[in-house]
Amino acid sequence: MTLNTVDKIKLGLNNFQLNSIARTRRRIVARFADKFGLIYFGAVNQHVDDHKVIRGLTVSSAHQDNNYCVGSVNGYDIAFVDRSDTVWQTDDPKTKCNWLILALNLRTEIRIPHFFIEAVNHDLKHYVALFSTFPNMQDINIDSLDAHCTEFTSRFKIYARPAKVLEIYTLFPLETIRMLGTHFWPLSIEQHNNVLYIYSVRTKVTTGLLDTMTKNGLWLAGNLDVNAESIET
Repeated sequence: MTLNTVDKIKLGLNNFQLNSIARTRRRIVARFADKFGLIYFGAVNQHVDDHKVIRGLTVSSAHQDNNYCVGSVNGYDIAFVDRSDTVWQTDDPKTKCNWLILALNLRTEIRIPHFFIEAVNHDLKHYVALFSTFPNMQDINIDSLDAHCTEFTSRFKIYARPAKVLEIYTLFPLETIRMLGTHFWPLSIEQHNNVLYIYSVRTKVTTGLLDTMTKNGLWLAGNLDVNAESIET
């Protein structure tokens, strides 16, 4: 995690404490990489280093990537990164944000529409770039699908292009919605260009969080690959 001078003052952290936090994060992510057979690279520079940049809604020309890992798990090519960046907003023009991101390449050859599933009760500033880059993404009302999906509808919102609503319904049948509502909060989800992104905005990195992101991400990737076969092309 990268903190500017103002962040340090607010948190009351000295350099020793900041270095200790960074070392702890590296140690936890390195253990995670070893557990799942990933290659751990540490910090990478998108402008200099030869690596595949994890894209999605958080990508920018100025983001900083730490604890970068890549590999293959259960037949899926995946990558993980600990990303920080400054987000600019009209009412709060300079905000430092941090994301833990797991990216999985889907195996289906069917083109899946772009969607974003927001975990509500979080500060939406982490995802403001999505709505400025894709202004046609709108909240899809999913309440009508099942009166018993309140666990999902109270925790998440799905955003997509209105023209893709039927395809989104195909990708998310009731059993999938129920699983998401039960097991995915407080993670947010994006799918773009057949790459699935699992996001956490929790500042603290834990082994349990990384395991949950990976296991949930693999389950959803497999689910999307299967449900995509029902999309009419």
